[in-house]
Amino acid sequence: MRSFRHTLAASALFAASTLGMAGASIAADIVAPEVSAAAPIHIWSGPYAGGFVGYSSSDFDQANGADYDGEGVVGGIYGGFNLQSGQIVYGVEADLGYSGLDAGGVNAATGAGISADSNAFGSLRGRVGVAYDPFLFFATGGVALANKELTSGGVEDDNTHVGYTLGAGVEAQVLPNVTSRLEYRYSDFDAETYDFGATSTSTGFDEHSVRAGLALKF
Repeated sequence: MRSFRHTLAASALFAASTLGMAGASIAADIVAPEVSAAAPIHIWSGPYAGGFVGYSSSDFDQANGADYDGEGVVGGIYGGFNLQSGQIVYGVEADLGYSGLDAGGVNAATGAGISADSNAFGSLRGRVGVAYDPFLFFATGGVALANKELTSGGVEDDNTHVGYTLGAGVEAQVLPNVTSRLEYRYSDFDAETYDFGATSTSTGFDEHSVRAGLALKF
């Protein structure tokens, strides 16, 4: 009889121990569920190329004090290469475009009407930004070129202006290898002398531009 009681007690202890271990395992599963892996971060490094359209306004200043304004649509292509270190993205970018900007006023040297047409333009710039997946907030700056054609008294002349451009914008990943952007740029160009035969004028200009772009990352 004593042996039977000992056996019964041992069986009860074993059952209690087994149930306790099972309960602890279930509780652990409830308290500490499996944590899923973090979503992948978009990688900005590498080459890219795309196109843009936008709107620009220009203010022309003549050396003798006259000024006149113009505005129009711009469009073109851009491309570059990014490097990335953590959230910091930096690189180089170039763009080439054509402007439909028209401006007009009075030639202060002669009192005759004067008009300005924009043609090709481009820039070579550095870029630096901060990535907040899936966005990239960036600033950019570098050298810029722009070709202008001025007409006064029925005579035309054209020049290529050299200047600088500064800007900022935001870029976003819309597909695994496709990005879109919205960018503001300010450009300031040195004066060039335009020859109208009997007279000439020295004109420089600055420009404000808002552009939207879409690019493919390679």
